[in-house]
Amino acid sequence: MMSNKNKGILIFAILYTVLFVFDGVKLLSYLMPSTIANYLVYVVLALYGSFLCRDRLIQQWNEIRKTKRKFFFGVITGWLFLILMTVVFGFVSEMLRQFLGLVGQGLNQSNIQSTFQEQPLLIAVFACIIGPIVEELFFRQLLLHHLQKKLSTWLSILLVGLVFALTHMHNVSLSEWIGAVGYLGGGLAFSIIYVKEKENIYYPLFVHMLGNSLSFIILAISSM
Repeated sequence: MMSNKNKGILIFAILYTVLFVFDGVKLLSYLMPSTIANYLVYVVLALYGSFLCRDRLIQQWNEIRKTKRKFFFGVITGWLFLILMTVVFGFVSEMLRQFLGLVGQGLNQSNIQSTFQEQPLLIAVFACIIGPIVEELFFRQLLLHHLQKKLSTWLSILLVGLVFALTHMHNVSLSEWIGAVGYLGGGLAFSIIYVKEKENIYYPLFVHMLGNSLSFIILAISSM
């Protein structure tokens, strides 16, 4: 029989998939404003995922406390690697967009910018802290960790990177597919960092937070 912990992990995976991959969070919009529904779902999943992984999270945090200098330089190196991957895949995405004659930007980026104009502090907190926690728990701590038990490391990294990119699509239009290419760079970078640092989730998590924070600083400056 499946243990209670594995049942909890399965529930977390199903919830994330239904709510974000299949956009099930829209169902909550019938009960409350869509913005509040999104924030509520992220908080609940962050708390639930952290509770499920609490033993590993505590253990990994204790490991970091013993090697603070290594962690600091590991995060900085990972952040620079993320920037490189983001620039490269963003360039490829933009070239494909121009080649196909597509205009504008992806819906995910557009939604972030519009929400930032309305609630800058709140969206910054969720995009730079809560969002990365939920995504890293799902994609790295759960999905990548378990895939590596069945598949090769590089195939697992590629699959998780693809899923990460696809979850940032809002429909199946060509423009969204091209936009997903840009997110593939980040998905691959976080997974590579996770594997390189012996599956310590705090490395990709802090890199993810730094990456999103940089994006929001640029967004804030451009909005002035």
